[in-house]
Amino acid sequence: MKGIKPKNCAECGSVFMPKRVSTERVCSLECAIAYGKSKVDKQNRKAWQKEKKVLKAKLKTQKDWLQDLQKVFNEYIRVSQKGSHCISCGNSNPTDAGHYRSVGAHPELRFEEKNVNLQCRKCNGYWGGNLIEYRKGIVKKYGVEVVEWLEGPHDPVKLSIPEIKEKIEYYRGKIREMKKKAVARYD
Repeated sequence: MKGIKPKNCAECGSVFMPKRVSTERVCSLECAIAYGKSKVDKQNRKAWQKEKKVLKAKLKTQKDWLQDLQKVFNEYIRVSQKGSHCISCGNSNPTDAGHYRSVGAHPELRFEEKNVNLQCRKCNGYWGGNLIEYRKGIVKKYGVEVVEWLEGPHDPVKLSIPEIKEKIEYYRGKIREMKKKAVARYD
């Protein structure tokens, strides 16, 4: 076996003797960190981020896409009803987008805007939606006809992935518009 020869550090240029392997390129940990940072330039990092985003999107299932849509839809409800009180108890600081007819029992109403309103954490989480008061709030806000329609039978809805993506973009666009209007009002 051949002996290991001294090398020039790829980062600082000083001569060093490799300790473990003849393929070492740098003389110290500090030089290794600096060498690694210089090798990965910003363009490569950005290209990798874009590629990673595309690869992740290809791995998503319909359930994953529905969860993404639910997050965007809930944000839309929070932004569109900003300044409102909790529909159930009247709390002045509601933080949740609560469903009147639950997602588990009525998935066809999951993305129905009149079925989802701002609720405080206590009503939505701890009190299971506070449904009696929620119903009263919906009657006051939309009228009895809407409540009866929500409580009536509905056809099942099965969204395809392209339809889900379309809805995500739709609600993101609505959120951007509302935020621009809010900023314009304060300027």
